[in-house]
Amino acid sequence: METIREKIAYLRGVIDGDPTLAEGRNGFLFGKVLQILEDIAYELDDLAQAQDELDEYLEEVDFDLAYLEDELLLDDDDFDEHDHDDWDDSLVEVECPVCDDIVTFDEEFLFDEGVQIRCPRCDAVVFETADFEELDDLFVEDAVEDSDED
Repeated sequence: METIREKIAYLRGVIDGDPTLAEGRNGFLFGKVLQILEDIAYELDDLAQAQDELDEYLEEVDFDLAYLEDELLLDDDDFDEHDHDDWDDSLVEVECPVCDDIVTFDEEFLFDEGVQIRCPRCDAVVFETADFEELDDLFVEDAVEDSDED
């Protein structure tokens, strides 16, 4: 397979071998075009070398990541699903009243105070505790109380 540089050298030989192509404006133009092509070929060689270095580096990072995964993460054999059945039980799914999207949140929020959960899709309220107060309302109430004290 011919390389780009070999193809450029062949074109240079064709131009140099034909005196009608090497003379005058055509010769000047062909010379400049060949010079640009040679510059591009050098740049491509540099890019190919940089790409090879990146590929080697990526392989090393991939190897290191695989090692860390083996060391830190549980293997499928080590994972006992029976020990973790309660993971799914601690989640609550609620259907959004506006967009009918399913919103999933931790069951713990059902028992907390001052909680409001909104749909991430349409921003509608899907769950709110009875004692929830909007921050804007709190700031307005504080401002009214402060002005009453003056």
